Amino acid sequence: MRKFALLAVAALGSGLFIGTPSIAQPAIQFGIGPDGRPQIGVRDPQQEERERRERWRERREAERAYEQGRRDARRDERRYGAYEETCRNVTIVEQDRWGGSVTRRVRRCD
Repeated sequence: MRKFALLAVAALGSGLFIGTPSIAQPAIQFGIGPDGRPQIGVRDPQQEERERRERWRERREAERAYEQGRRDARRDERRYGAYEETCRNVTIVEQDRWGGSVTRRVRRCD
């Protein structure tokens, strides 16, 4: 019976030690600060996760705004016509006084 009690206490104790890594705990970080000096800090992993998600959301919103701008530009281009569609190259071939041909290319935009 005594062995059984010791085994039960050992199993319970090991279960507590195994469960502790899953709990978010502050971590000590070493690094270089904004002023270039060594820095020691304590960071909360949950706070880091929140900041990472916030940066992801901001980047995603910026991508959406960029894509929306591209879609609007394409829609306007179809509605009003693109610059290349309204201009054309005109080739003019003329004869000089000695009978040779002179070619001129002119870009005309309407």
